[in-house]
Amino acid sequence: MTNADRPVLVGGTGRSGSTIVGHILDHHPDLMLTRPMEVRFIAGNDGLADALAIAQKKPGSAKATAAAALAVSRILERWFERAENVGLHTSMSKSELTALCDVYLECVDDDPLRATRDLAGSIMTKVTASIGADRWVDTTPANARKADKVEAIYPESVVIIVNRDGRDVAASFAHQNFGPNDVFEALDLWEQRMLRIHKAVSNSRPDRIVDVDLVDLVINARTGTLERICRAIDVPVAPEMVAWFDVNVTQQAAHGGRWRQDFDALTCDRLDEAYGAACARLTALGVRIPPAE
Repeated sequence: MTNADRPVLVGGTGRSGSTIVGHILDHHPDLMLTRPMEVRFIAGNDGLADALAIAQKKPGSAKATAAAALAVSRILERWFERAENVGLHTSMSKSELTALCDVYLECVDDDPLRATRDLAGSIMTKVTASIGADRWVDTTPANARKADKVEAIYPESVVIIVNRDGRDVAASFAHQNFGPNDVFEALDLWEQRMLRIHKAVSNSRPDRIVDVDLVDLVINARTGTLERICRAIDVPVAPEMVAWFDVNVTQQAAHGGRWRQDFDALTCDRLDEAYGAACARLTALGVRIPPAE
């Protein structure tokens, strides 16, 4: 087994701090953040992990074949070039990627697991070669809610799940040009994703999963949380990483408690009430709620 077979997959609900953790790890000499930071084609919706899960349930079925074809379509059309400098096109040509996908489609009905692992490995070999990486780190948020599905592809991967107060997640989404721009719709999305993450973690090998609360990383237990992350991925705490962490990971930069400043008093009261109800529903299903920031 090589280091390339032991990726670090960082995820969360979206807007939860996974990018921060990715940048911290990128400053460790034994790790490299992928370019693009979110490769997406493995854990993204209708990506390779989803196609493999269908094939394992219904091998050789028309549904499995269609899922594999959809994954290839999204790889070539959606994730190849997401923006000028964001996408798989920064590591390989369209013809190279198409050839790899063609081999996958030829083999996936007969051996979906091997075909999926081969395609993921071939693509990531090109991605890591382009940046000189050995052991790679990916920050696709869906890594968290697909932790169980990705385990089949990368059984020795470690999944770091970054948790954040849902009110701050919702407030952050509301100010982005992607995802829900209504704070209450964004809170609903947070609740849905928290439940999906909980289910994925329940179906995963426990030693692969590292739960991190953003408020602990930023404020409450900075050193201890950083050390726990490093132990989980089997690397020593590196001075270069600590130096970047100390300067860049601050309470101000993390915007803790931003929901209280971003909206008027009435909206804050409504958001707080909706959040309490969402937390009660999640808690009843066994989901751990992150501490408030």
